[in-house]
Amino acid sequence: MSSLRLFFALVPRAQASATLVAEVAPLVAQLQAQPVPAHNLHATLCFVGAIESERLDALRDAAKNIRGGRATLTFDSLEVWEQPKILCAIAGIGGEAQPAAELAQHLGDAIIAAGFSPDIKPFRPHFTLGRKVRSELAAGPEWPRPLAAPVVMRADRFALMESRRTEGGSLYSVVDSWPLDSRETQCFEEK
Repeated sequence: MSSLRLFFALVPRAQASATLVAEVAPLVAQLQAQPVPAHNLHATLCFVGAIESERLDALRDAAKNIRGGRATLTFDSLEVWEQPKILCAIAGIGGEAQPAAELAQHLGDAIIAAGFSPDIKPFRPHFTLGRKVRSELAAGPEWPRPLAAPVVMRADRFALMESRRTEGGSLYSVVDSWPLDSRETQCFEEK
């Protein structure tokens, strides 16, 4: 019996991811962190964890009827989180981002009701940009730092994603996705 390591997320468009990764590359190098590839950027809504592949359809069924409003997420600052030693781009959760927080709550409730045991945490929209940050290089009062150019994104869809470990690190791929409303567009659309 094989297992899958899964989570629900909002995924940015490739161009926005590449721009953000390029902007923070000098800081990632300065912190001697492991850079996260642009194609791996995502904002986790709910981490499901490992499930047997035979239960994938049940997880899809739990998510397929979840709907919510479009959410605008503005990633405007950078933070270093001491544990788990990561550099993140952070977005606020008030105002136009509130539908994403509500979506995270609804997903957690639905998959618990379907018999899964997700790792429920408060929704804090962020993109991990660097891993294994050297703590001594991140020390100081300068956190959070503003991004030179905030990245504003509009979420229209949410995705079920798989995390696979490879020799080069984790690789994330979309297993399935659903619209937040009746419009069928890409998950994030730059404003």
